[in-house]
Amino acid sequence: MFGKPAKGQGRSTMPLSVIGADVRIVGDIITQGEMQIDGQVEGDITCARLVIGEGGRIMGAVKADTIRIHGHVTGTIVADAVKIAKTAQVVGDVTHETMEMEAGGHVEGHLIRKNAAPATPALEAPR
Repeated sequence: MFGKPAKGQGRSTMPLSVIGADVRIVGDIITQGEMQIDGQVEGDITCARLVIGEGGRIMGAVKADTIRIHGHVTGTIVADAVKIAKTAQVVGDVTHETMEMEAGGHVEGHLIRKNAAPATPALEAPR
């Protein structure tokens, strides 16, 4: 479901937690393991790996090592690796180390690269 783990990052021994399409949660979710959200969450989510299914909707901040978005997120995202599918709709800033985005994916917000070098000042035009 998440593809191959990066070097040095084995799969979590924690079981996958799934929020079904018919579930609506109001409140924060914190887990050390993997999550798949096919339902609706109104609150912040912190986990190791997160998949948001096409029907999944999150209204809140998301923090994960790896996140794959197929559904909707309204809120800030902070992750090492972000994958935005063609069906994804994101409204909020995305802070990432690496990011992949399929054609058709929608992001309305700032894309902020972690540990990016500071921008160089613009050169002044000759007078």
